[in-house]
Amino acid sequence: MQRVSRRISTIAGAGVLALLLAGCGGVDTSESVEKPKTAEKTQAAEKPASAGTPLTLDTAPRQVNYTDRDDKVHELTLNPTQLTRGSASDLDGVRLDDDMRGMVPHYLTVSITNAGTDAVEPSMPVRNFRVALADGTAGKAVSFFSGNPLASPGTGPLETCIGTTAPKSLTAGQAATECRVVLLPEDAKPATVSYSDESVTRTWKVEGGDVGGGVGGGVLAAGKPAKVTWKDTDDQDVPLTVTLKSVRRAGAGALADYKLNARQKAASVYFVTLAYRNNGKSKLYPGMDEAVILRTESGQTLRKLTLIAIGSNGPKGCPSSRPYGMVQPGKSVQQCGVYLVDKGDKPVTVTFSSTAEGAEPVTWKAS
Repeated sequence: MQRVSRRISTIAGAGVLALLLAGCGGVDTSESVEKPKTAEKTQAAEKPASAGTPLTLDTAPRQVNYTDRDDKVHELTLNPTQLTRGSASDLDGVRLDDDMRGMVPHYLTVSITNAGTDAVEPSMPVRNFRVALADGTAGKAVSFFSGNPLASPGTGPLETCIGTTAPKSLTAGQAATECRVVLLPEDAKPATVSYSDESVTRTWKVEGGDVGGGVGGGVLAAGKPAKVTWKDTDDQDVPLTVTLKSVRRAGAGALADYKLNARQKAASVYFVTLAYRNNGKSKLYPGMDEAVILRTESGQTLRKLTLIAIGSNGPKGCPSSRPYGMVQPGKSVQQCGVYLVDKGDKPVTVTFSSTAEGAEPVTWKAS
């Protein structure tokens, strides 16, 4: 096929560059528990759109700031204009990393208008766009390098997307259209398109994406315990019961006693509390909070903020029950972590990833 042979000459060999955006006492968890399941299964409740079908999404223009490589801030008007599901066969002849094989390309078209006074490269802010699933998992955005720049352009959806003719630079008031290739699992349905710069996020909803994730399948309701296995400091398997207790937005000044940079100060503070019950026969060091991540509506993956809290268990409103003591058999520990979420974004799921070999992560809905 001519289309495939042309693609091999321009893309294969150059490869694909993936731009990956990554004592004790008290809590009783004797209620029924569930075995962990992968969150990706929640996306298969309904079939995704057919290849070549534009998805229905919010396309309202939004005012944003873009910070370039020289730390200069530009005012832009941005909006997605189209998101189209492709086919895995669009990538025939393209060399992919193992974790990308079998994924389906989605073509995100974005309108960029320079609302400021200084020239800006439209190909750069488009890299700040994400496409995310309902559980906050971000798609894998990819860029392509042409192995034969003199070859005539193909007409397939992949070539059309990566072959946009936007000008290299936009002057004041000038607009351009850019296209982004994002890979998603075969059965996945995108829920949001988002743009992030510094500490501000703008989000556009995709119809049918069920933003926030549904309870059932691989996503548990907050407060639902799950049985997992954890590797202790002696590399021994320890059975645990893990429960997401709460995800709460903190009030203003929650971190006033801590030294933060400008971006951290601009973000929204969330307290994420989980309880862990040691179901094993030996005491356990409570380092489980290091395995907790918070995913947001825009597709950001966040780990807890490391705070130096001499003489205290952390900020007010985020208590942990003796996090530096050992958890005795049959006892529980409650740990609260601080997470910083960009303005305009919000938490959708919390995931605990066990250190035990072959263990599957557990995911809860954040609210």
